[in-house]
Amino acid sequence: MGCTFVITFYPIYSMMNELFTEFEELLKIQEFSQKTELRMAYLCTYEKIAKALKDEYSENIDDKVNRWIEVTKLQYFEKVAPITYFFQAKMLYRDGFYESSIMLSRSISEMVCYELLSRFPHPFGELSLIEIPLFRLFVDFLALPKRIEKKIFEDDIVFKLGTMEDRNFIKSSYTYEKDSKVYLLKIEVAKEKKNQKRFFDLFNMVGFQQPDTFSDSTHRLFHELYDIGNEYVHSKAPDGSAKEDAFRVLMMLTQILSDIFGPTTGLEGKVIKSGYSDFPDICKGMNFAIEFGLTVEDAQRIYYNIPAQRHFEAAKNMIGTWNGRWRTVNGDSAHGTLTCQMEPGDMITASIVVINSDEFENKVPLEIRLFDGYIHLIEFDPLTMQRSSTIHLSFELDFFEKDLMLGNSLSHSGKAIFERQVTAG
Repeated sequence: MGCTFVITFYPIYSMMNELFTEFEELLKIQEFSQKTELRMAYLCTYEKIAKALKDEYSENIDDKVNRWIEVTKLQYFEKVAPITYFFQAKMLYRDGFYESSIMLSRSISEMVCYELLSRFPHPFGELSLIEIPLFRLFVDFLALPKRIEKKIFEDDIVFKLGTMEDRNFIKSSYTYEKDSKVYLLKIEVAKEKKNQKRFFDLFNMVGFQQPDTFSDSTHRLFHELYDIGNEYVHSKAPDGSAKEDAFRVLMMLTQILSDIFGPTTGLEGKVIKSGYSDFPDICKGMNFAIEFGLTVEDAQRIYYNIPAQRHFEAAKNMIGTWNGRWRTVNGDSAHGTLTCQMEPGDMITASIVVINSDEFENKVPLEIRLFDGYIHLIEFDPLTMQRSSTIHLSFELDFFEKDLMLGNSLSHSGKAIFERQVTAG
């Protein structure tokens, strides 16, 4: 007489009191971008993100920042291996390695299955000993309902099936546990691919939807993500679509990971760790330390990344006339006269008179952006109030001394120096 084995599954809970956190500024800037009154907060936060990349890169910083922001939607995740590599997949997308991001995301989806299967007894044995990857088999197995309440099983599934053959298949695939009044899925039936397909067909037929290890939508996303990943692994992807596909895949993966590894309780008692700290060679320019304010005003300033009052006071030192020299994008030397003046309402405005090679003077208005300890001066069109999309003057300057500002051009690596013009007498 044969033996029947039943696999019992229980809800999955976080096994550790640790969470990975996203770089919070990436999420804040999306909030700030929606409100015109938060323009300073937006600019300061954008600069903070860009500054985090400038120690690693010198080109295309804006492109990298914008891509990094667009694939960041959630702040906290359970601290598990798939999440670690999820952050790496996002950085690959951020840096323009779209195909690599897709293929890593495909591998992460496999890792998620292995992580989930490792949390309870399952019918596949040691995963490390499986020679041929069985990703879709694992996904479908995890999605199958393992425990179904008696009333639901009998009234909403078996009763609604149209043929005796289908009813017998379902009834023979589950065994009834009298004490808990639930039907439990049999292990020898659940691991067969042909049976898995039949289960899903029958459940869809009667309109039965019961999330098990993850939701039905996550189940579908697993397969969609894997389909896209296979196109790149097997070199079948259409030319020119890698960026769009990488974005789609990362959005799918975000939803999958949120459903499975998103925190189910509050943050009390949790150890919070940056998701990027496992990649110090890639993230050497980052500062993920959590900042705290001792007063409500300090906390608000920190949240919005607004410069401290002392930096606003220091900016008043700019008022006056400065003789400037800098290197152009072509490496040529250029010079001009910078004028900063105080306007009503304690507003400082700036303009620069540039002297070209023909000794012709051109006066250019500059927008002043103040950050913690340094400023940006950026040429803009006074008619549109926008900076030019072509080459334009832009400097990042430190208040080196009272009468000296040092820095470089924002658009290239050319150095810049501005010395206060001393008036006679």
